[in-house]
This record gives sequence, structure tokens and C-alpha cells, in this order.
Amino acid sequence: MKKAAFLTLTFNFFICFYAIGQNRTIPGLVTFNAMRQSGVVIKNVNLHTQIISNDRGEFTIQAKAGDTLISSKEDYIKDTLLVTDQPFFIIQLKKNPLILKEVLIKSSPITIEETYAKNKKDYKEIYRIGDKSNIIGPDNIDKIWSAVCKEGNDARKLQRTLTSDYKSSLVNRRFTKTLVTRITGYKDTTLDNFMIKYRPTFKMVQKATDYDLIQYIKKKMAEDKKI
Repeated sequence: MKKAAFLTLTFNFFICFYAIGQNRTIPGLVTFNAMRQSGVVIKNVNLHTQIISNDRGEFTIQAKAGDTLISSKEDYIKDTLLVTDQPFFIIQLKKNPLILKEVLIKSSPITIEETYAKNKKDYKEIYRIGDKSNIIGPDNIDKIWSAVCKEGNDARKLQRTLTSDYKSSLVNRRFTKTLVTRITGYKDTTLDNFMIKYRPTFKMVQKATDYDLIQYIKKKMAEDKKI
């Protein structure tokens, strides 16, 4: 009887040990002061893999008990987490101690182009993780993996979001209610409808001079009155 009990206990021990040693897909969330953090790189040191948190601060990663995860983001302290049997990760980032930096005083506000360049610098990791250019070649294993994995897709999605925000801001800067009202005389709902219906494309605004844009609005106003 004692021998049977010993064998059962030993069997259960090995089953538990085997289960603990298996890789699992574990979801998680990255926050700072209760705010979700996107663009955070989470590395599994043991498996030599890494992922990036999405725009909601969420991520999933392959890991097993005993693995070490390191989370990093510019201006934040690296966070180290030991994987146990937890079903969910919550990573709470901490800011780096404030360091006085050289301050450059500008006479004008930061431009849309400067903001876009800064965002690309702040989220530079997504351009490396999401890179699938020149994928054909014997030494492009990382790019092939980026092309098919969820981390690469998430990185490219965030790239598209940054680019879309930049293009939209540029159109908003040129195609304003003040300009349209001055040319058309439209106000309130009529103005809003005109702005939505005849909003120019990024390519058009990027190349157009102020004169071109004024002629575009006049042309669309004439078309609008014919409807």
C-alpha cells in the first residue's frame, strides 16, 4: 500500500515538473501610472525571443516557468520579471530618474514634421521588428520571421498609425475652416459638410501651393452649388 502511494506521488511529481517546463502562450499588460503603454519591448532571455506591446499596452509571449523577461522602453527603467505559473503578466514600468538635459528654446512651436520624426525616434524599435524589406536572401531569417509573426504585424500596424496621424495632421494644417470660410462664406453645418466631402488627399496637399489650394476650394465650391 505504501509502495503504491509512493509511486503515485512520484508520478504526480513528474507530471507537474513536465507541465511546468513547457512553453506557454501567456498574455500580459504593460502600464505606467495606470496608463497602458504601447511600444514596449518584452524579451524572453531564455528563448531569445521578443515581442512589442500593442497600442492598448497588451501582448502575448511564449514562456515557461523559470524564464526571465526583460521589458524596456526609452525613458523608462528596464523591468525584469521571473516567470512562474502565473496565467497573466502585469508589468508596471517606472520612469528613469529625471536628468537635466540641454534645453533648446525655439521661437516657434514644434512642426508636424518634427513631431513625426520624434515619434519615429521614440518608437524606433517597431521599425526594426517590423522590417521585412529585401526579404529574399540566405541571411534574412529575422526578416522572414518578421513577415509572418504577430510581433512583426503589430509593429507594422503601429508604423502605419504613426504615418496616418502625420498625413492627417498635415492636411488639417493646410485645409482649415478659416481658409474655407474666407473663400466660400460657408458656416456651421454647411461648412462642416463641405470640409468632409471635399477634404483633399495628403498627396494633393503635399504638392499644392497656397494658390493651388485656393483654386481647389473655389472649384469644389462651384461643383457643390451645381448639386
